Amino acid sequence: METLLSDTIDSVNLYDFALPNKFGTAGFGSGGTQLVDQISVLPFDNVAVGDLVVNVTTTPNVATITEIVSANTIRLSNDISAVAGQTYAVYRRSTGPATLYVGTVGAAATLKVRTAGGDDIVLDNLVQGTTIPLQVVRVYNTGTANVSNIVALF
Repeated sequence: METLLSDTIDSVNLYDFALPNKFGTAGFGSGGTQLVDQISVLPFDNVAVGDLVVNVTTTPNVATITEIVSANTIRLSNDISAVAGQTYAVYRRSTGPATLYVGTVGAAATLKVRTAGGDDIVLDNLVQGTTIPLQVVRVYNTGTANVSNIVALF
């Protein structure tokens, strides 16, 4: 789930791919919020507005699809910093909160989350291999440190 950490998008998706990883390029028009696939003929025929696009090369960097412009062009909610030749993936967006399993914890680990009730909290003194007893809709990139192998449990 580390590729889906976001300070702006609520999603604790379980890697439900809408599309397999593809090579694309972004930044054409609208301040970098447009993604144009350069390889596939019909790359966006199985995506929908609201799905998540992740720049796999420079993660975490995620946005939602706001418009399907054409068969090979989509508009995003924010710039994911993709350039030609970088890999991106499209996921179905999760719609419900999840409990989190924290697999690996390093020194001075912190986990910043938004709860289903809308509260933003920072958890510290985490124990490796435990479940966080909260319903979470977002795991923040900023404020989360030295935590990996996070799994969302629905």
